[in-house]
Amino acid sequence: MGEVTAEDRAFSRLALKNGFLTRDQVKDVFREIRAAEDHVRFEDLVVAKKYLSNEQASAVGLAYRRLRKDNEKKKWQIKGYEIYSKLGEGGLGVVLKAKQESMNRLVALKILHKRWLDDEEFKQRFLVEARLVGKLSHQNLIKVYDVGREDWKLYFSMEYVEGETLEQIIEREGPLDTVRAIDLTMQVLRAIRYISRFDIVHCDIKPSNILVTHDGVAKLGDFGFVKSNIDIEVTEEGSVLGTPDYISPEQAMGREVDFRSDIYSLGITLFHMVAKKPPFDGTVSTIMRAHIREDLPSLRKLNPEVPEALVRVIQKMTAKNPSDRYGSCEELFEELEAIKLKEKTGQGGELGRAELLEALRLEKDKVRQRQLELYELRQRLQRMTLLFWSVAGVAALAAVICCALALRLAGQAG
Repeated sequence: MGEVTAEDRAFSRLALKNGFLTRDQVKDVFREIRAAEDHVRFEDLVVAKKYLSNEQASAVGLAYRRLRKDNEKKKWQIKGYEIYSKLGEGGLGVVLKAKQESMNRLVALKILHKRWLDDEEFKQRFLVEARLVGKLSHQNLIKVYDVGREDWKLYFSMEYVEGETLEQIIEREGPLDTVRAIDLTMQVLRAIRYISRFDIVHCDIKPSNILVTHDGVAKLGDFGFVKSNIDIEVTEEGSVLGTPDYISPEQAMGREVDFRSDIYSLGITLFHMVAKKPPFDGTVSTIMRAHIREDLPSLRKLNPEVPEALVRVIQKMTAKNPSDRYGSCEELFEELEAIKLKEKTGQGGELGRAELLEALRLEKDKVRQRQLELYELRQRLQRMTLLFWSVAGVAALAAVICCALALRLAGQAG
């Protein structure tokens, strides 16, 4: 049996209000929808029954969609922001594309769902943590601009990034090649290293929270759970604070977390990048138990092209015991850089320590050389600019002197 949807009812009300349909015609269409084995849209059926022409149905449909969009904007409206569209929605809140009117800039505006607002302690902690994140600035972090509360709505506005999420990239392209996966991982690692200096733990690192710009810069966003003292809990929709597919064992068990918890989640994210899927699936509780107790499935079986050295790195990143993981971001950074260099230079075998150090030194020398060239270019540009204005100044002064002399001579001649 078919079912009359909320959209069908809204369309029919709009058609009735504007005199396109009669009540008897609406009742007749509803009867046919309910009698149908599969759902038939009200909009299609009124055209099939010749109650409306294609043009009339399209006009009502367009009016309905505009009205729905306007109502959606009003629902989330916050003073000082012009809402454009919805970018996404998760367990914690909805993210909207908007313009911050005072700064005339595009932002991503995140508003918490009402269901998280019953706990006053949660609201206060959210505001404190979001304001803390707002003080951070790093090229691999999405910048938080503003935090506030209006009526029931707790919100924060963030830098709007032109690009797509890492999850979308993997879904479209499949497993990423080793060099690209490592490069993106190292960028996120820089963000983890930076926030750890402020004793901040992100607690929700996953592909959908990593935005990649069109020029390949990875930006970690969505600080919904920073330093999460927020309890891990399942909502009525089955979502979990601290997404279960990437959650560390200690976070899943509600224990104290530090930067090593983010390293774990980054390791699972790297696994996803090269395998096209996270390591565990099933229900929320099944996945969380797997993170606590089970070894990762064989990565080489899922993708034979993944180098053994990277498999070992991922295994260490995702060790069940935090003390068995990398003791610092720098240590992990070095190992990832070594694998990346081997892949880029086409050396499949193990590099000796001396060769590795030399390769790292050469790579750093190249970076320093590029930085030096950029510095010299800027200095040259500044000198040229200074010279230009100096010449312009002299020319202007000469013009003034010539003008004065001309006036004086003209006066004497008079």
